[in-house]
Amino acid sequence: MPPQREDELVALLELDPLAAARALRAAKPAIFREADSIPSARELVRCLGTQLSARLFACDPCRVADEDGLLQLWMRAVATAHAARDFATHTGHMDPDAAYLAGLLRDLPSWIRRLEAADQSDSLPTDWVVHWQLPAPIVALILDLSIEQRAVTAEEPLSDIAMIRSAELCADFAGFRHPDEQASSLTELERELRPSQLQVAVQLRERVEAALTKCGLHHADQPQPDARPRAEWGRSTAPHGLEDLVLQVLGATHPQSYRKIISRLTEAAMSTGQFDRVFFAKWDASNSMMTLRSQPGTTSSRLVEPRMKCSRPESELLQRALQTQTPAHLKAEPNGDSSMLRALSTDELLAAPFNADFEQPSFMLIDRSLTLTPLGNESESRAVQALSMAGSLLVQNQLLRWRRERSQKFALTDPLTHLFNRRMGIHSLEQAVARTERDRSPLTVLMCDLDHFKRLNDTYGHLQGDAALRATADVLRTIVRTNDTVCRYGGEEFLVVLPDTTPDEATVLATRMFTAVHAHGEALQIPLTVSIGLTCHKFGDTVESILHRSDRALYASKGYGRNRFSADVDTDDVEAPDTQPPTSGD
Repeated sequence: MPPQREDELVALLELDPLAAARALRAAKPAIFREADSIPSARELVRCLGTQLSARLFACDPCRVADEDGLLQLWMRAVATAHAARDFATHTGHMDPDAAYLAGLLRDLPSWIRRLEAADQSDSLPTDWVVHWQLPAPIVALILDLSIEQRAVTAEEPLSDIAMIRSAELCADFAGFRHPDEQASSLTELERELRPSQLQVAVQLRERVEAALTKCGLHHADQPQPDARPRAEWGRSTAPHGLEDLVLQVLGATHPQSYRKIISRLTEAAMSTGQFDRVFFAKWDASNSMMTLRSQPGTTSSRLVEPRMKCSRPESELLQRALQTQTPAHLKAEPNGDSSMLRALSTDELLAAPFNADFEQPSFMLIDRSLTLTPLGNESESRAVQALSMAGSLLVQNQLLRWRRERSQKFALTDPLTHLFNRRMGIHSLEQAVARTERDRSPLTVLMCDLDHFKRLNDTYGHLQGDAALRATADVLRTIVRTNDTVCRYGGEEFLVVLPDTTPDEATVLATRMFTAVHAHGEALQIPLTVSIGLTCHKFGDTVESILHRSDRALYASKGYGRNRFSADVDTDDVEAPDTQPPTSGD
């Protein structure tokens, strides 16, 4: 199984200089953060997320002619890193874990030269600073170390360069020599070693051996954390073929949101296509601006700078992809203008059009910046195109579903107050009556009417009248329970259906309603009050009979002076019948 836990990934990253360099590059874009200092391996894993970090180790081992020299260079990098961490811990000059990463990458130019010699396609640019796009602090340190080759003296003031050079010397004394260095160059220094320095060298060898053993390696091993080829990790469960790819996206349950559709496409691209990163972005052709809408893979890092300016050649390729409905293959050229590729710290990517018919289309941006394997062969382009088409279909279906649900909602609700309309209110009352007749459960109904609503409209205007209706609806909505129904019955009238509610319980609710509406009107500085009529279900009642009694009780409240409630119930239904109106909220 590939490494999945954070601690495992950190341990492997601390033993693999090239994986650490690729992680630094992938974590560099401003979409994640501004790198103002050298990070630690753990910070890199947390920035990329465990799934993307595992992809760092999912590429085939590199084969070079000078394998002994590469092994020697690797052991020296690990030893220098451990010595740098020790020096940083004792001096407090740097963060120990950041010092470890700096020591691990100190000989990065030597690694890159060996890779260039092994690469027969000349695809690796000779200028590693431009090609790898590492954070400025680590580039500056490596360049300074390459320029300053002299030994460090005890009188020299402590600095990052001095500390890494001291760590190198400690690695040399422990026997971890640079393959390009003459063995005789350290003879004079070795003769001057004190016993305590010899002991430090011995301890360094022990720590290096312990780190290798912890990851299942030993000194004679090649730098390969798993016996199987890394490219095979995670492929056993991946579906095969375009049919399986599309079925993986379209199958299972229907996604309920745009975010879930994007997540499904991301999972399919990363598992089936063995891609490293998948971005989704909105494309604005008017200003050649790409706005990222989701982060790659499972990383939880927040997108700090999601907007990227595309160069003119990139914009032309993206526009052609929209017209032809095929993925565009963007590839960095020497001295070329590749603004978006630089912003994402990658050499090439596939840009598949997504929802191309929309006013502002999207693109699925796919790369292999972590495994550094080529992109864009015919089968991969077809797979990416199938993914984007399947995703576009899901989004269009989702939009149709939203529109249908919205039209249904508008057919059942009042557009002004967002309460149920009269049709739904009557339907809810019919259901409540049928249930009460069957179960003998209590049912109470309230009919509410705004007082002097015509006068309010004539005095304050219809806009203020609409505000009064919305305010009353908000008050009623917040007072009733989730299983109660409130609807705009018509004009300034509201119907409230209260299942499983006795008249005594409803009187408390009605009192809260008219007092709360009055208080809300005072807060809005308008004369807003409501009169309420209360009735309860009797055996054999119909919807019409219940509404008739609630109307009669409502007009009783109007006759008693408004801003109150009255009840039309039998004496058997309540402990103390409301033959007189209760105390009003005035």
